Amino acid sequence: MLVLLLILILLVLGAVFGVGWEASGRAIHPGSGTYEWQRSDYPELEAVDVLVESSTGATLAGRLFGGRTKATIVLVHGYGGNQDEMLPVAARLHEGGYTVFTYDQRGCGRSTGEVTFGAREQDDLISVVDHLASRPDVDVERLGAFGFSMGGATALLAAARESRIKAVVADSAWSDVRHWLRPSVGAVFTHPRDRFNALSLKLAGLRTGIDLDDLRPVEVIARVSPRPILMLHGTADEVVVPTESERNYGAASEPKELVLVPDAGHGDTIAPGGASTDERVREFFDRALDVTKPVAA
Repeated sequence: MLVLLLILILLVLGAVFGVGWEASGRAIHPGSGTYEWQRSDYPELEAVDVLVESSTGATLAGRLFGGRTKATIVLVHGYGGNQDEMLPVAARLHEGGYTVFTYDQRGCGRSTGEVTFGAREQDDLISVVDHLASRPDVDVERLGAFGFSMGGATALLAAARESRIKAVVADSAWSDVRHWLRPSVGAVFTHPRDRFNALSLKLAGLRTGIDLDDLRPVEVIARVSPRPILMLHGTADEVVVPTESERNYGAASEPKELVLVPDAGHGDTIAPGGASTDERVREFFDRALDVTKPVAA
């Protein structure tokens, strides 16, 4: 009887592990998002396709939209998205004279690799900076980063290490990756196929060699100073709650600014007409990067 019970327990544990393994695969390979807008909606954005070989081994598919100035903004999309997510923001910044660089994060769109929730994504962003610094059509002394959701957290993590990023806008960024993922041990049994339950995320960490405990922008954001940070967050965001930006703001050093957008849900801020496509973001970068400086002959 005891042997049968042990066999049953092993079978159950094996099944739970198998389902968890499948769920972890979906966590690190989430697919690529679709949006209400597309490239054809922005004919003014003439792109040069670029491939960036990251120090992590991933190949990142990007686009460079040349502007009236060499002041350049890198846009970093959110989890499970692709660079098209950032087109509304790209169009507004490009209208203001900026050169804009977008790219598919690792494991998304046409880029290789797997999602690591910001761990290797921050290294990828630094590799993007390396690439842009080598280009004659980019002024690396006037380089900013804008990130949404996981992309916002990635931008903060990278800027804390990379001084060539002169200004950061973090839209709907989390302060601690666990506050976004909210891993639950109970969900291992009640929602075993949930890609963000505790077992799935543990297996995702083992598969990618990362530690979620290292992904806490709130612990490093002060290192960005004296470079300026603008944080935006919708008050109706239920995916990444607005207290995450409030925590980041509290830990950041000056100069810093926090804008809470009334009634905006997750993604509303970067959609056409959203808070991140209005004059506030552009004016922030204008002050930080001096976009009025003309392109060198």
